[in-house]
Amino acid sequence: MNCRKSATLAHDGVRLVGFVGRLDNAGILAATLDQSPDADPAAIVAAAHQRWSDQAPEQLLGDFAYTVWDGDNRRLYLARDVGGWQILYYLRQSDRVFFADSLPVLLALAPDARRLDPKVLADVLVDGLPPVDLTVWRDVRAVAPASIARFARGHGDTRRYWQLPQTSIRYARDEDYVDAARALLDDAVRCRLPKQSPVGIALSGGLDSAGMAAYAAAAAPGAALFGFTGVPAPGAVLPHTAHQYNDETPYVRSLCEQLPSLKLMRASSAPDAEDHINAAIIQLGGMPLNNSLNAAWLSPAYAAAGLHGVHSMLTGGFGNITLSYDGATLLPALLDQARLIRFAAEFAALARRSTHSYRAIASSSIANSRYFSRYRKKRHDPSSWFVQLLGRAFLSDGFAEASGWLRYRLDSDAPIPAGSADHRAWHIARSQRQRHLHGPLQRYWRVEFSQPLADRRLIEFCMATPPEQFLRNGEARYLARRVLSDRLPAAIVQNRLRGRQCPEAVQRVVAQLPRLQAELDVHAASPLVRHCLDVAKVRAQLARVSDATPDEIGRVQHLHRALQHARFLDYLDRLGATL
Repeated sequence: MNCRKSATLAHDGVRLVGFVGRLDNAGILAATLDQSPDADPAAIVAAAHQRWSDQAPEQLLGDFAYTVWDGDNRRLYLARDVGGWQILYYLRQSDRVFFADSLPVLLALAPDARRLDPKVLADVLVDGLPPVDLTVWRDVRAVAPASIARFARGHGDTRRYWQLPQTSIRYARDEDYVDAARALLDDAVRCRLPKQSPVGIALSGGLDSAGMAAYAAAAAPGAALFGFTGVPAPGAVLPHTAHQYNDETPYVRSLCEQLPSLKLMRASSAPDAEDHINAAIIQLGGMPLNNSLNAAWLSPAYAAAGLHGVHSMLTGGFGNITLSYDGATLLPALLDQARLIRFAAEFAALARRSTHSYRAIASSSIANSRYFSRYRKKRHDPSSWFVQLLGRAFLSDGFAEASGWLRYRLDSDAPIPAGSADHRAWHIARSQRQRHLHGPLQRYWRVEFSQPLADRRLIEFCMATPPEQFLRNGEARYLARRVLSDRLPAAIVQNRLRGRQCPEAVQRVVAQLPRLQAELDVHAASPLVRHCLDVAKVRAQLARVSDATPDEIGRVQHLHRALQHARFLDYLDRLGATL
């Protein structure tokens, strides 16, 4: 086991380095840079900058953020890893640069930086998250994932040091893709295992997290292995859909039967847990949770980790984009290439196996085709996606207009979830935006989360792997099923349904309706809340929640998010924020 997660400082006489995170190739770098084999990551980064200057982060593998002050050249460098799992904020004031891995800490260092950016604030209130490199504070920036920021003599710029691969891997045999993925996955799990403490897994019944448990059990056969799973509350009224299930228990129990070292910890959350966690994250991270209902549903399981000595937990995060990608780009690609016979055969096979309808599969294929998306744009307003988002939001008309959010999003290069030949770009961008909340959630639960499926080497491999390796003869997630077939129970490998987080969301919100209405009245006393939100619209929809069915989870979660936004705006107001 080779986990090198740490927060360290180093000074080599010229460079002062602060490092937080984990270096996966620390041994190789130490040998290359003539460092001691047990050198800490900050010392390795100092030597890397001495050798490669601002090209250094390209040589590093792992989840990290670091700062380097080069005393000879009077230059400051701030860098983040490719996945962006470690956040790093900064603020420039004349000839000074403040930086921290926490928004509240940074604002405490520069208490006069209280001006809000209306476009980014609107982005949070409409889409739930800020961009990867911005914050709601006008003068505060975040170093973007896979980027390095450089400052010298009053000037600064940023450079992206890594891009998604644009080439394809072509192996002679299908088995070669499986062998390569298994080797990468084994290495990605091993380098993230703690040296001494028990291994924790954020466990569901899906391929990704179950695969992490199986590979961890194989890599550390003598270690204690705990799986933490959220389950519905007893007696909860749950929704019913053809392609989702509400309780992971049957799948995780079958996994425990195959992995004797795996101990299962199931827990359901308290009725008002989402209220507590969102209030805490606003204080810890300076922003609201995008979906506090889901976070609260998992919270008791994660909070129990410390009781069992678990301080580091593996998750299956990023799996849907990498190893267990469903191959959704194959059908649009076949359309674009006019390979209509192959398209028809694959479409028919997928429709037979999938829980989705023929019409839904056809619609998705056409929407993600380059040819058809261009045709649709000639007939339809390309802003329809953003107009739809704005229409569902709870922004006041005045703030929506004054913020300029719609024009700001139309002018951005950010991908949208339809009309793109590879919608993984949208999922990657969305996932990176969520990194703003990664650190605060870890501090709240007092456990570090690590995502082997977001390993840079695995990302590069999976993004360069041909789409037919992910979808073949109607079998979605074809690569993951082959890679994990020798490690997981058949019930998990063959499962084509998706687990649902917080399936009792409607029942939870309805039960708390009087308290939520009273809290909205309290927050509505804030001038900033009244300026940014259409409070009357929130009240009207909240009054109709009692009629929601268990299947209307999306509507209820969206409304609950608006209530948490009211709390967040009230927090900003009390902090002295100004637009």
